[in-house]
Amino acid sequence: MSALTLWIVAAAILLLAGGILLWQNAQLHQRQDATSAFVDQQIRSMEQMQSAVYEEADTQTVLQPRIESNIWRKFLLRAGIVATPLFYLVLIGPGVALITLAAVFGGVLSAIGTAFLYLTLCYFRLWLKATRRHQKMVRQLPAFLDTMVRLTIVGNSLESAFQSTVLTTDAPLRELLDRSNRLVQAGMDLEHALLQKARVFQVKELELIAAVIGVALRFGGRADTVLERMAAFMRDREYAQNELIALSAEVRLSAWILGLLPIGMGVFMVIFNNRMFVTMLEDPIGKDLLIFAVVLEMIGAYWLYRLAKSV
Repeated sequence: MSALTLWIVAAAILLLAGGILLWQNAQLHQRQDATSAFVDQQIRSMEQMQSAVYEEADTQTVLQPRIESNIWRKFLLRAGIVATPLFYLVLIGPGVALITLAAVFGGVLSAIGTAFLYLTLCYFRLWLKATRRHQKMVRQLPAFLDTMVRLTIVGNSLESAFQSTVLTTDAPLRELLDRSNRLVQAGMDLEHALLQKARVFQVKELELIAAVIGVALRFGGRADTVLERMAAFMRDREYAQNELIALSAEVRLSAWILGLLPIGMGVFMVIFNNRMFVTMLEDPIGKDLLIFAVVLEMIGAYWLYRLAKSV
């Protein structure tokens, strides 16, 4: 066999090998395209289903005649308060008594100032309680994920691991998980149940957990590894957040004091010495000064609030 024939055979073998590689590459790309198309189709179908559910929920919300009461109920739910008649009696009774005393001894302006101050303090108390419950829920999530991951590793499914972990979780996270578990037992998917209750309680971390669980339930994968890393990330984030809060406590406290002190002094003067405000309202220059002071106070309070939230 001559050298030319050997070169031709070698070239043919190389061309054949290249053709086989190209064919395998084409098959691989075809399978990847088919998988991507399937995943995209599933995602689009889930988005359409979720959009239909949200549109139905929005329609029901629009048709609901008392949307304000629904918002108030969710706010009390986040604060951990059951809206009983005794609660409303304790909430409204002292306010009515104080407003009546202010109207008798100070007049109409004193009653208005007392009502504004009392409503503000009541709302601040409920908001503070809801905020503390939210922070405690977020602090409980890493331990909840660790227990769920351990149960998943030993062979339990995500649904059974979730239901078993709920029984070992303390309040207030237990309340949220119990509500989600009841929806799951009623036939709703675990992802949608967690997502719905996370939006009611405004726990965005749980929305991310629901997304991970939904992907794992639909497409499979190592959800335990992702949840374990999420728990570690939440712990690191909590540590960094606590350190930031400790370092910025003075700035935030100064911003709150500077923002609330003028408002508190103004309400105090309206309650106990409203003749001065009546005199200023009767004077055109005094009225303009009061309006200008209110505008400046609103602008200053807004920027101080932004300053406190930024740190």
